[in-house]
Formats: sequence, structure tokens, C-alpha cells
Amino acid sequence: MITGNLAHLERLAGQLTGPVKKALELLAERDVTELPAGKTPLAGEDIFASVNAYETEPAADRRPEKHFQYIDIQVLGAGREKIGYTDVENAGEITEDRRETNDVVFYGKVEKENFVGLEKGDFAIFFPWEVHRPNCWFEEGPESVKKIVIKVRMDQ
Repeated sequence: MITGNLAHLERLAGQLTGPVKKALELLAERDVTELPAGKTPLAGEDIFASVNAYETEPAADRRPEKHFQYIDIQVLGAGREKIGYTDVENAGEITEDRRETNDVVFYGKVEKENFVGLEKGDFAIFFPWEVHRPNCWFEEGPESVKKIVIKVRMDQ
């Protein structure tokens, strides 16, 4: 997992190569926080944005998940949330498998989970070997969040 802020994309982009670097360059070219709800192609199906608005929930109510074909760059456009994360080796049994339709599986529990707090403009990058639990309360109680998830295909 890599974290940062949109104001400092150039620091990170200069250290990366491949599809993640391209995605960060696309992020630097536009204000993704202004994208409309739903899916917006940034580079076809290889890099696209999915924008959602929701209320955060207690971590215990959120399921850990992981993807196979896409890297997630989760950007907070408004609000605050925490995201849990751990390596896939620390995940328990898969409780729901939607990899054929949505490139995601969900887990019942994970071990050695850490949390990162994100506020407006912050982002976290999750790779397919990392399980993450998004949309969790930042502190006690729900908050309204607008999140832009940039999906970056692994096999570009």
C-alpha cells in the first residue's frame, strides 16, 4: 500500500513506472474530485474512475476485499474515512466470490490489519496482493464521503 496527497503527485510519479505512473499522471492532469458519480474512462478500460458518495460505517460492518485484475487508487474527494489493509496471506476464508463479474472477493476476517486515515485530497494505492477494508469510520460516527476509485489494469 502506498499513500499520498493529490497536491504531491509529482513526488510519487517520479519514482514509479508502468500503469500506476500513467494513472498518477492522468490524476495530475484533471481534478478528479469534480467527476460525476458513476464510471468515467480515463484510458479506456485500462484506467477508469468510479465515483461514489456514501456514509462511512463501523469497521466491523465492512468486509475486507481484494481484487485480481486491477490496482485500486482510492482518492478522497470529500469527507474522511479509514481503510484497513493487510497482505493476502493474513486473510481468512473467502465469503463471497465476485471475481468473474466485478473483480472482487470478500473475506470474513483478516489478521494483522492496520488502518490508514484519509481526508480530502489523500489517496491510498492497493495492489492485488493486498486485502483492504474501505469505507470505515474515521473516528466515532458516520461521515459523508465522496470517493474516486481509479482502477488500473495490472496487465497493460
